[in-house]
Amino acid sequence: MCRSEPALNSPSPGPDPSPGPTLEEIRTVVNDLVPFQKFAGVEVTEIAAGRAVATLPDSGDTLNHVGTRHAAALFLVAEAASGAALAGALRERIAEISFVLRASEISYRRKARGEIRAVAAVPDADLPARAAQLAPGERFEVTTTSLLHDAEGEPVAEAAFTYHCRLPAP
Repeated sequence: MCRSEPALNSPSPGPDPSPGPTLEEIRTVVNDLVPFQKFAGVEVTEIAAGRAVATLPDSGDTLNHVGTRHAAALFLVAEAASGAALAGALRERIAEISFVLRASEISYRRKARGEIRAVAAVPDADLPARAAQLAPGERFEVTTTSLLHDAEGEPVAEAAFTYHCRLPAP
């Protein structure tokens, strides 16, 4: 999760034969799904299997009393990226799996100014294969990470999110 990473939404070499929506379809849904995210101007800009990027615009609406990005706005962009990364990891079964945030932890490193970029990942590389084998009614938890940078590329915060996931019972 550093600044020199390649773009996550690069076109694939051909049609995707796997089931489920495309990553671009997931990105569109994620951006429209959470009203509060839209209200704050947070946008998921890139998505891949188990990774995503979201941005928080440089806006006076997300400032705190000292003129820097509000802690809650930083949390929001970090969670938006993490949720999108999880959706990307679960792409093949995303229409069946519901997930909600169960626990979170965020550390603020320095004052955040300007546009903020959150890069999130699902560290569990085996998650897509395990999710493909799950039976209806099964539940599981997944932890994601998110690293936030300011417009100069300096790290301003890091977060971890644990999601409770389930497949509907038959």
